[in-house]
Amino acid sequence: MEERVAKKILVLTCLAYLANGIITAAVGPLLSQFASNNNASLAEIGGVYSALFIGALLANMTLGRLTDRWGQHRALIVSLILYAIAMTAATFSRWLPLTFGLIFVAGLGYGTANLCGNVLVGRVYKEKSVSAVNWLNVFYGIGAFTGPLLVSLSLFLLKDGAPAIWFGAIAMLIIMVVMILQVFDLQLENQAPAAEIQPGKRVTSSIFLWTLSLVVLVYVGTEATLGGWSTTYLQKTTSLPIELAAMGASAFWLALTGGRLMGALIGSRISEVKLLILCLAISFVGALLFLLSYGNGWFSVVALLIMGLGFGAIYPTIMAVMTNTFRHAPGQAGGVITAMGSIGGSLFPWLLGVTLQAYGMRSGTYYMGALVLALILAFVLNQQIKKTS
Repeated sequence: MEERVAKKILVLTCLAYLANGIITAAVGPLLSQFASNNNASLAEIGGVYSALFIGALLANMTLGRLTDRWGQHRALIVSLILYAIAMTAATFSRWLPLTFGLIFVAGLGYGTANLCGNVLVGRVYKEKSVSAVNWLNVFYGIGAFTGPLLVSLSLFLLKDGAPAIWFGAIAMLIIMVVMILQVFDLQLENQAPAAEIQPGKRVTSSIFLWTLSLVVLVYVGTEATLGGWSTTYLQKTTSLPIELAAMGASAFWLALTGGRLMGALIGSRISEVKLLILCLAISFVGALLFLLSYGNGWFSVVALLIMGLGFGAIYPTIMAVMTNTFRHAPGQAGGVITAMGSIGGSLFPWLLGVTLQAYGMRSGTYYMGALVLALILAFVLNQQIKKTS
């Protein structure tokens, strides 16, 4: 593929991910507003994450193979249009089942877009896939940092945080129109089979893929839990008002973006394994500080910053590894990985809501510590499988 065309795809996909990040990260600070709009408790409204990721799971399980045939760029466009419209509609709902239904539909778009964007960029930048995919997720992180800030600003000016989602949705639709005009009709180059997997062998028979998917399951669940509940956690355990607590969530996403920037800058200089080990080490330090920071607002924010920095490059680096390993069927392999991530994203935030309801806010620190430990153990298992396969 020509360098000019590859750059066009990268720029447009990065802008789309920026808008995606704004919409997705705005949901966490809006949990209380969603609960009020739908006359629901915080434990009940935590189900919006379950609805989002269950929709994403269904999309990942059914559409991965199809995106290889139709083209990830086309599937990306359609899925993000669906996501923007459904998320906007959910902000107007005042009936909890309808809200969950709309966010489930949004999840169908979210899951497909998550798969297609990462695979698309990894395919067009084969030799620099780790750096390119990290750059893509840097833009998602910028959007995720911006989303809670827009909620905070909207709450301050309008006493309503929903316009933050509307802003992201409008930006998304504009970008999609440009993508339709510029890249919809492009034909992507076919990828040769990777040396690790024979062309006739089913991708889903790879134990390496399933253990890599386990890492993603725990990672996405941990990121979604921390990013989604951090505003509520800070508000309930410290003296920070909701506006400042929302900015604390923005700090987490900003640090996450910094971690992805780190991955983009050094991803071509060190191996994927060394980069992942560095990320996990930073995450472990942040988790320890989070355990110790209960009740201290600014100490808690520092812990969130460190965990965000550690988390940043994990997902995009894993997606680059997957795309390079399964070049003959990246959509199919990516469908498995993102489906597992959707399971984690739907399950773990909901379980935290139940845990907080039953055992109080202090239990949240132990919950997050256990998730980070599980993430490290899953990575160790994956590396052992890699050595023996």
